[in-house]
Amino acid sequence: MSTSRKLSVAEKIGFGMGDAACGIVYSSVTMFLTYFYTDIYGLSAAAVGIMFLVTRILDAVTDPLTGLIADRVRTRWGHFRPWLVWFAIPYAVLAVLTFTTPDFGESGKLLYAYISYTLLMLCYTFINIPYCALGGVITSDEKDRLSAQSYRFTISSVAGLVVSVATLFLVDWLGKDNKQFGFQATMGIMGTLAVIMLFFCFFSTSERIRPAVETNHSMMSDLRILLANDQWRIVAIITFFSSMAGVMRSAATLYYATYLMLGGIESAAGTAMKSAFVSTSVVGTIIGSIVAGYLAQRYRAVSLFKNINLLLVVIGVVMFFIPPTWLVVVFPLYFLVGFFHQMYQPFKWNMMANAADYGEWKFGRRITGLSFSGNLFALKMGMAVAGAFVGFSLGWFGYQAGVPTQTSLATNGIIGLLTIGPSISYFILYWLTRFYTLDDKMMSKIQHDLAQRQQVEENNITGESPALINSLITTEAKHHG
Repeated sequence: MSTSRKLSVAEKIGFGMGDAACGIVYSSVTMFLTYFYTDIYGLSAAAVGIMFLVTRILDAVTDPLTGLIADRVRTRWGHFRPWLVWFAIPYAVLAVLTFTTPDFGESGKLLYAYISYTLLMLCYTFINIPYCALGGVITSDEKDRLSAQSYRFTISSVAGLVVSVATLFLVDWLGKDNKQFGFQATMGIMGTLAVIMLFFCFFSTSERIRPAVETNHSMMSDLRILLANDQWRIVAIITFFSSMAGVMRSAATLYYATYLMLGGIESAAGTAMKSAFVSTSVVGTIIGSIVAGYLAQRYRAVSLFKNINLLLVVIGVVMFFIPPTWLVVVFPLYFLVGFFHQMYQPFKWNMMANAADYGEWKFGRRITGLSFSGNLFALKMGMAVAGAFVGFSLGWFGYQAGVPTQTSLATNGIIGLLTIGPSISYFILYWLTRFYTLDDKMMSKIQHDLAQRQQVEENNITGESPALINSLITTEAKHHG
């Protein structure tokens, strides 16, 4: 099967469905879980901050191990696709359990939250890391791979829109006056949709790229190779700060809408307005994903990534000074935040695939699963730090759940979490881009050299051993590094 075969639209859609399945639960977590724990479940903001830090660090540590195992799993369906169906149903069940409020005491509820949320994130890891690695092996064509990522984030953004529009309405409709049951039932629906989409992704995609030369090395050896990859290290740091920006803003959104835009008043109209505000950003993400695919065909991806982050810095700073009640200004600005944040996501994930190719080119070893899992480790660490920071900050600012009028310090703190905090991360991303060197010209050379190695191994027409040919080209790559 040709590794550079053009992907059909159907396969790109199927690939995107996998991220939509991950995202329909992940979006529920980032958008609503902090608010659910403090205002519905009954935990303090400080307790939620500590829990997020502990559980997400534990979850992040399992990412490299999952990648190492996925690289070594060999089935008739490939290294990565089977994981999507193995863990689909457990993923849906754990989503429901995480948004379930048990009739325990305060300590019992906190323990239950730790266990259910940790297991959900572990299951997310077992699906998402192989899924992300799948994006690096469905084709070696640079533009087509970026196009697949654009489809992925467009479809995932649509799933996020479903979550942002439907969740609060479903909670009210299914739960009536019982919001605890409303969240539980709503996540049952979201989990069912996730299972269907994961199976669709499995049956509509194929793994085409395999290592140019198959090798069997220890896990520690793979880890050393990964950490020696200078471009992977840059992409991992980029992933960390990108995750920080997105999670911090998402976690602060409902607080901003509930207490600053609505003054803490709960009503049907208020629910509609909060859903509209959250959805405004998500609509921006959908359009941003579509535009990213268009721009990627015409402009240099690295320059686009850099400039988009600079725009996000400016928008965040401007939004900090706009009163939350100026809806005619706040809504468009929040749309732009979603638009530009999602626009650079396909470029970022393509950077991950490029870093994996670069690692094989430079060291003669392909460790796709570990490479992507390492980046997911950085993403989870960003989630952990951002989630904990939001929880701790709310406590420091004197936030009180359910109190319509927050203090001036709490008000300014919530605005800062939504705007200035993410802007700092975006500025760091803008600065980090100068150290990323895998531009179009460099990737063209890398793909050419890897194709040569593959051809030598398959045909063995030179009389030299494939391993020797691989060694010669790898030596050239190391000189480049």
